[in-house]
Amino acid sequence: MPYTTYRPPAQSRAKSLRHNMTPSERHLLYDFLKTYPVRFWKQRPIGPYIVDFLCYDAALIVELDGSSHDAAGQYDHDERRTHYLQNHGFRVLRLGNYDVQKHFEEVCALIDRAVKDRSIEGRFSSQ
Repeated sequence: MPYTTYRPPAQSRAKSLRHNMTPSERHLLYDFLKTYPVRFWKQRPIGPYIVDFLCYDAALIVELDGSSHDAAGQYDHDERRTHYLQNHGFRVLRLGNYDVQKHFEEVCALIDRAVKDRSIEGRFSSQ
């Protein structure tokens, strides 16, 4: 199992995020991940970061990015975050909220392929 660390402030923030999920996070969780045969955890702290969805069995993190990720400097922050998570043994799959809302079946198929094919990772967006 990849390395994970839990810091008390991160645990508190993660709990808050679990109770205040975005519409795209709720849609993905309740309409796909809850019934997926491999377990995904929502809003899990890993080191200084809180990831949207984490599958320990596949060492896979699914991040849903909204429009705030288009802001100046956010791309560099996301890249540092991804690099950190990869260095701790995880693959990171970044999807846009737009993709979850408009291309849900394709998003689910991509996550399924990523769980089964350990080489799939990266940024995906059709927007």
